[in-house]
Amino acid sequence: MLGTRLIIGFAMVGLVLLVLCLDEWLFPWFPLWFLFTTAVVGSAALELVGLMRETSARPSGNTVFGGVMALALANWVPHLVEQLHAGPLSTGDPMAPISALAWPFLTFVGVVMFAFVVQSAQFKKPGVTLATIAGSVLAVAYIGLLSTFIVQLRWFDGRYHGLVPLTYLIATAKGADTGAYTLGRIAGKHKLWPRLSPNKTIEGAFGGLIAGMGAALIVEAVVRYALHAVSLGWVSAAVFGLIVGSAAQLGDLMESMIKRDCLRKDASEAVPGFGGVLDVLDSLLFAGPVAFGYWLWFAP
Repeated sequence: MLGTRLIIGFAMVGLVLLVLCLDEWLFPWFPLWFLFTTAVVGSAALELVGLMRETSARPSGNTVFGGVMALALANWVPHLVEQLHAGPLSTGDPMAPISALAWPFLTFVGVVMFAFVVQSAQFKKPGVTLATIAGSVLAVAYIGLLSTFIVQLRWFDGRYHGLVPLTYLIATAKGADTGAYTLGRIAGKHKLWPRLSPNKTIEGAFGGLIAGMGAALIVEAVVRYALHAVSLGWVSAAVFGLIVGSAAQLGDLMESMIKRDCLRKDASEAVPGFGGVLDVLDSLLFAGPVAFGYWLWFAP
């Protein structure tokens, strides 16, 4: 199980890095990044709908999938519009990443309003409609809104655009995942939060923090000495690893809570060694906004 997880994990990280590198020639359109992230969040949304149907909050599959797809598309709109009219949005404007968030957030507001209207048209009896609206909005926010911060990192300023911050995020989050899982399997004895996840341990969490920080420092070394690009610096990279690694582990725990509430071990069986697409994405969903904010304030 551990060997399969490591092999599949490294293969997925390699695939993401390949997509990001190939897309460098297609700035600012990034079509491969669009296709990849849309497929990932769409699959995760369908898995979440399947999970939540086991609870009292039974979301509308059409609303959730359509809402997540609308948010995925909205992430590209500000950059494409600006490119067609006045050049790349990110150039020379330090607040451009915040401005770009307006499009997906406004889209999310539209999805919320749409969910109310659709459920009002389908209203049949009391006690069901509000739960469906709440479940639908929660699913769209969890998958579509949180993933927005991951997607938007692609347009950050820098020599390789958003390739460096995205590599920091993915390496740190997945490093924390792998470190927590590995050390937990080898030396885990004390339960971390058994009501949410009976298999996660304090030893594993500590291993995740160390591995997350180590991954961030490795990326710092590669960026500094191999790519000769300006990056966070050693101290900031170490702090990034600790903070984002902690957020990644929290995201993993929160998805464990969802699965436990839904009486499921995995979101699906789509990814060998991991479970479902959502089981791979969970740590990034919480780590993404933290990495976005950290890079916005502390990156050179």
